Amino acid sequence: MILVDNLGYRYPKQTELALRDVSARVDPDEVVGIVGPNGSGKSTLGRLMKGLLWPSEGRATVDGLDTRTHGLEARRLVGLVFQNPNSQIVNAVVEQEVAFGLENLGLPPEDIRRRVDSALNSVGLIGRELEECYRLSMADKQRVALAAVIAMEPKYLILDEPTAWLEPTVRWPLLEEVLRWRAERRAGLVLVTHRMDEAQTCDRLYGMLDGRVEAQGTPEDVLQDRTIRAKLALDVPETFELAASLRAGGVPVAEGTSIDRLAERISA
Repeated sequence: MILVDNLGYRYPKQTELALRDVSARVDPDEVVGIVGPNGSGKSTLGRLMKGLLWPSEGRATVDGLDTRTHGLEARRLVGLVFQNPNSQIVNAVVEQEVAFGLENLGLPPEDIRRRVDSALNSVGLIGRELEECYRLSMADKQRVALAAVIAMEPKYLILDEPTAWLEPTVRWPLLEEVLRWRAERRAGLVLVTHRMDEAQTCDRLYGMLDGRVEAQGTPEDVLQDRTIRAKLALDVPETFELAASLRAGGVPVAEGTSIDRLAERISA
């Protein structure tokens, strides 16, 4: 479990806390969303969960490991994919990028090959191992960045606005690839997002504003509350309201349903 308890964080040379009194948890085999407007502290919380930042107040632990005192061990359990893949990719060739972290761990070549192939297959890039990263589209760069992280076989995966640069036609396939990988690995997933259609895929949501957790619960709990939606400036996707109407009419559709899935469910 990733657990943050009464967490506070102040950036260097700043007087005000960027996060204050934040408590949250991520259980294994759970999808947790962190939502809220820009500047609310979503990305900062993700970095504290990963152990890239140390709390100014409170504690952050990963499976009981305090990120302050057992930082290396904790960070190895948590993978983090940044919003912009250009800030994460450091190698010229796809397979070199995916193998980079594994080589730093000193793994045997056969294990590296197995993990690289498995990760590339998970994100739909198998057969493109020798392509040059700089020539790839933003969508494929994000796939490479994701593959490099999941090749490390983390127990938890944090995605920080992973589809912010992507068009809807490519962002949903990428997100579905991630969710499929998570389900197969039974890994915990944290999805930092401002897209409410993506937030609907989560088991639980934390809604943030001005560095605090202002709301938490299932996507239905959070998104159906008009006061919370207005306070956090959350846009409810049309599919949410359509699914709610269908459920009210006796059609058994789940929350977090894309328009394509709704169409499939109705025609089934």
